[in-house]
Amino acid sequence: MRRLTWHNASQSDEQLREYLILALLRSRACVTLQDDALQYLYIANLPHIWSVPEGETPKDKTVFGHSVGRQLDDAKKVVLETGRSEKLEVMAEGGHVFEIHIETISGVEGITQVLTTIVDVTESRRREQALKDLLLEVSHRSKNLLAVIQSLAGQSARYAGSLEQFLAEFQGRIFSLSNSQDLVTESDWFGVRLFDLARAQRALFDSKRVIPISMTGENPLLTPNAALYIGLGLHELIAATLVVGRASADQGILLTCKTVMRQGRLCLVVNWNAGERGRVDTKEALAAGEAGGDRTAFSALLLETVLPQSLSGSAELSISPDGIDYSMVFPKTEYNVRREMGEDLLRA
Repeated sequence: MRRLTWHNASQSDEQLREYLILALLRSRACVTLQDDALQYLYIANLPHIWSVPEGETPKDKTVFGHSVGRQLDDAKKVVLETGRSEKLEVMAEGGHVFEIHIETISGVEGITQVLTTIVDVTESRRREQALKDLLLEVSHRSKNLLAVIQSLAGQSARYAGSLEQFLAEFQGRIFSLSNSQDLVTESDWFGVRLFDLARAQRALFDSKRVIPISMTGENPLLTPNAALYIGLGLHELIAATLVVGRASADQGILLTCKTVMRQGRLCLVVNWNAGERGRVDTKEALAAGEAGGDRTAFSALLLETVLPQSLSGSAELSISPDGIDYSMVFPKTEYNVRREMGEDLLRA
């Protein structure tokens, strides 16, 4: 075996042994030594979930339990027979994961001995699994986002009156999605507050016209999926408000949110009011060719159908030359809203 150590002759074997044991303890590695009959000669730094039976000669099954002990015993016999080292990973009780390396070494007077090194890799395996789960989640969300973008491209092209209109409106919707995605990423993919989402979407239009939005009521923590769709809906509401009636934007917008009970379950009601309330029904306004045109038609499709369906809810939209009145109701489920302190009391 190649020598991997060197020491000054002034250092005694006893001192070196103490240093090595200290380093072994800090490394959280366990080392065992057995003879060629698999009788234990030495056990150092045994993980806390295992123990040497008091008053008994330690054996693999009595120290490590039946399942892990059997795996170790079988692997050690193979190492003795073949002379080749073995490496295995075992799952112990409590979800602990250990990486085990078994090899033969030449002991005193050339007697073959079995050296086993056991390292607790539980945390690293958990981190690896968390990373895999995150990558799967990112992949899933990326596919969803691409599907949304594809749908937006098709619908934007369908309702656009010209190439210039398509490019301007589609670019705005992509910015909206990107804006919401930034907020989701900043929160470590946990969620976004409704009012923060509204402020971020409004900021996209501030270069054209400052749009004051008053926000009252509850400020729920939306899940990443809900934030993506609601952010897009808020973008359409702001854009449509500017198109339908600039006076309403000057007057400001009122955004409210509250919890209600509908058909035995908690729901959120989000209301948007800009200008006079509900003077003209959406379909009548569009049929009459009032202000808004194709842009308003697309907004109506997204706000009345796409957005509520994505949240398993429903919505009503009224458009007039003076403003927009929009109301959406969706269930307060874990798919849409993160549960917060006191939520269980409210449900009871």
